[in-house]
Amino acid sequence: MMHASVHHNSNKDRNMKRYSILIAITLLVGSIAMGQNQSSIIQPVIEINGHAEKKVTPNEIYINVYLLERYDGKTKITIEDQQLQLLKLLKQKGLNTDVITLSGGNASYVKIPWKTKKDVLASANYEVLVATADEAAKVFEAADEMDLSSCNISRVDHSKREELEKEVRINAMKNAAEKADYMLEAVGSKRGATVYASETSRAYPVYYESNIRGARADAQYMSLDSVKTRGPEFEVSFQKIELAIDVFVKFEIKE
Repeated sequence: MMHASVHHNSNKDRNMKRYSILIAITLLVGSIAMGQNQSSIIQPVIEINGHAEKKVTPNEIYINVYLLERYDGKTKITIEDQQLQLLKLLKQKGLNTDVITLSGGNASYVKIPWKTKKDVLASANYEVLVATADEAAKVFEAADEMDLSSCNISRVDHSKREELEKEVRINAMKNAAEKADYMLEAVGSKRGATVYASETSRAYPVYYESNIRGARADAQYMSLDSVKTRGPEFEVSFQKIELAIDVFVKFEIKE
C-alpha cells in the first residue's frame, strides 16, 4: 500500500510540472504577440503645409552694352576707344569704375560696304554690373551720349540670395509648426516630433521698366535708336525680387 501511494504522488508531480510549463509557454507567446501588436501600431500624425515669403530690392543689376566699331568721317572709332570712353563717362557720373565689371567681350565681325570696298567692323557685347537703379540709369545715360545702338538690362539678382532663402525657409517651417500647434490644441492634443519634411522654393521673375528720355519700354528689348531726342530724364525702376518657400511637414501627435 505504501509503494502505490508513492507512485501516485510521482505522477501528480509530473502533471504539475507539465501544467506549469504550459502556462509559461502561453504567457511567453502572449507577450510576444502583444509586443508585435504594439510595434505595428502606427503613430498618429498631422500633415501641415507651411509658407513664407520675402521681397528684396535687387542689388545686382546686369546691363548689356553693345559696342560696334564705326567711323567718324574717315576715323575709325574702335571697340577699345569706346570702352575707354564708356568708363570715363561712368566715372564722370559718379560711378566707381573700380567695381564695375566689363565682361563677355564676345568679339564678332560685321562686313559692310564702305566706299565700294569691303570694310570689316568689330562688335562686342559687354556686361556692366551696378548695384542700384540710379546707377543703372547713369549707364543708360552714358550709352545714349555715346550714341550706342543697344543697351539693355539682362537680369537682376541679390548678392545675399542664399542667406535670404535660408531665412525664408526657416520661417516656412515655423509657420507649419504654429499651424500644427493651434490645430492640435483645439482637439486637446500636442505636437510631437517631426517625422517628415519637404520644401518647394519659388523665385518669381522680376519685371523692370526703363524710361529713357521719355520713351518707356520693356528693358529686355529696349533700344536707344528711337529715343535719343525725347525729354531730358532717364528713369529705371524695378519690382522687388520675391522669394517664396512652401513646405510640407508631418508631425507626430501626442495625446
